[in-house]
Amino acid sequence: MTTLYIIGILLLVICLVLIFFVSKSERIVNLAYKFNMCEKEINVFLNNKEDLVRSRGLGDVYKRQLNTEFKVFESVKNIKASKINNYDRDKLLSEAFLNIEKIYLDNPELKDIKSFDGIIKDIKKNEVKLVSLRTLYNKCSSEFNSIYNKFPYSIICKIKKMSVRTLYEGKELGDEIDKELNFVI
Repeated sequence: MTTLYIIGILLLVICLVLIFFVSKSERIVNLAYKFNMCEKEINVFLNNKEDLVRSRGLGDVYKRQLNTEFKVFESVKNIKASKINNYDRDKLLSEAFLNIEKIYLDNPELKDIKSFDGIIKDIKKNEVKLVSLRTLYNKCSSEFNSIYNKFPYSIICKIKKMSVRTLYEGKELGDEIDKELNFVI
């Protein structure tokens, strides 16, 4: 009879431990879902940014208007072939865009060319979306990284083969917008 009580108590303890782990696992899964979705969207917008930065029209306008080669983008030319990760690709494309923007601001005659002006505006719109996605990704990843080594999350992460996330560099949204994002999520 006592063995039945002991077995019952053990089963109850095991069930409680499982419920505890499942409830903690839900937080990890939720964060992982958010940063994975952000990562997919970031990839889409990085592809857009890459296409805009590598735009043939951009180099042609620059060459025609300023009688100079478009040498600013040597590092961007081989991005697809090099298969670098999104973090490094984002860095390269951001540097290239800063150079484009500097050329654009330094040469007022480029503002009159609709194709060049349109590309600059498209890159800026794309960048706004990238900044918001990077901010959300970094927020979720930071939260994940902060609990990664804590019990029971460390065990759950090892079981699910998850590792610490790298954060994106660059601009992030202000606190007001961050609060709005928390409301939406």
